[in-house]
Amino acid sequence: MFQYSKLTYPIGFLFIIVSAAIEFGQKQLIAYKFVPSVIAYANVLLFLVTLVGLIALINASKNPNPNVLVRTVMAAMGLRLLGVAVAVLLYIKLSGTAISPRSVYAAFALYPLYTFLEIKLFLKLNVKK
Repeated sequence: MFQYSKLTYPIGFLFIIVSAAIEFGQKQLIAYKFVPSVIAYANVLLFLVTLVGLIALINASKNPNPNVLVRTVMAAMGLRLLGVAVAVLLYIKLSGTAISPRSVYAAFALYPLYTFLEIKLFLKLNVKK
């Protein structure tokens, strides 16, 4: 369990930094026609999916069959991408004509950050083995 908590610190730190930037820059975001709640929900979604993906990767790395690791990497990427796509479609459906494309693009900009961090942490763990 110590291994999990140690690896989640950077992901939690990124989540806190992005959440703080959204909270403290809310007036500026609104001035530039962003919807802060959309970016905040995307941040929460990506944080949770990244945690689940990283834990799945750690568990898969313990399996002696290398195919398990490859399938887990592909599943984690697919799950994250599918989660973001479903969230965007729900946002478009629920908001009607009041869609903020800038907010959607900002949410998509968070995707590579979380993906990069997850892969970096996993590779760091794999090097130590």
